[in-house]
Amino acid sequence: MSFSSLEKKVTGIVSLILSLRLLGLFMLLPIFSIYAIDYENSTAFLAGLAIGVYSLSQAIMQIPLAYLSDKIGRRVVVLIGLAFFTVGSLICYFASDINLLIFGRVIQGCGAISSVGVATLAENTNEENRASAFTIVGLSVGIAFVIGFLIGPFLSYLFNFQFLFLLLFVFGILAFFSASIYYPEGKTTSKNIEKEPFKLNFDMIQIYSASFMLSTILSIFLFVYPLMWRDQGKSTNELSIVYLIVFLPAALFVYPLIRYFEKIKKIDISTKFAWIFLFVSFLSYLLADHGTFSLYLLAIFFFLGSTIFHSTLPSLLSLKVSEKMRATGNGPYYIMSFLGHAVGSIIAGYFYSKPEYFGFTNYTALIFICMAILTIWTFMGLPKHDSIKQ
Repeated sequence: MSFSSLEKKVTGIVSLILSLRLLGLFMLLPIFSIYAIDYENSTAFLAGLAIGVYSLSQAIMQIPLAYLSDKIGRRVVVLIGLAFFTVGSLICYFASDINLLIFGRVIQGCGAISSVGVATLAENTNEENRASAFTIVGLSVGIAFVIGFLIGPFLSYLFNFQFLFLLLFVFGILAFFSASIYYPEGKTTSKNIEKEPFKLNFDMIQIYSASFMLSTILSIFLFVYPLMWRDQGKSTNELSIVYLIVFLPAALFVYPLIRYFEKIKKIDISTKFAWIFLFVSFLSYLLADHGTFSLYLLAIFFFLGSTIFHSTLPSLLSLKVSEKMRATGNGPYYIMSFLGHAVGSIIAGYFYSKPEYFGFTNYTALIFICMAILTIWTFMGLPKHDSIKQ
């Protein structure tokens, strides 16, 4: 089924807003810790806090803003969230002291509009096109990820680290005005719905758990993968090209794959492919010689699997959450995602602190942990798309 004009508009504006907001953040990731420790009154702990407090703030604010959007409308809450993000970016730009930088990151994180954007996309797309719409959004975010990693270190070298926060401020302004003009009001507000309690069930627990485990695996991967290449003698500039190469297959093939299974109403098959890709990813590293070829295979299959899940999990959740509490139901999904990122980073940092465990290198130990999490996840399973009624 082809996209209607409304579906094209909504998919475009949600993709634009999330991509603009995340592009600047992805620019920071490869170099944040290097520069944050040089701020006035900074320590290694405070530099780490400046990185992590954004996700913590996001986790805290997801449900309040999602619930508020169910009551007063999507657009106004998105604008409030973008205002927080923009003001926080400006504070970070002017910060020379680590404490002010941390405060700015907290304000940035208060603009937690991910679940609101997902709710808007879900309620303005037909079931036949929903996974495709989420795939487009997921790919736009993935492209922002690659571009951010490519140009962030270069721009910080060309100008300075604070310049990246100025770009975040500019992106926030662009997203704010785009949302104020093009963002749909939303179908579920206090004016046209009755109050309904949020009800948790096993299907939703499966999806929320999947969000946590996917994010945990992703954080471990993003922590350890560049270090693997560093041990192979790759420089930071060369890593930018590596990321471009390994993400390219996901960018080219994931959308057609999901679109095909949507058309034949077998979307659950793509989920099975995603689990297979992740298992192949980790096994390719464990069973190979840990050289350049195995590192490429590790990341190519990892991004194929994770991109599919990033596209299909929000779509799956949208089929289960009540029409009247759609954004509220999406809140826990993103909270679990942010918590997963935190847990994954802690696990990766802890295990990387020692060179080996029981005769295995720290890299191999972390891959085993990812395999264990993935095994638990596949055992828990996911609800079927076909068995869920709106």
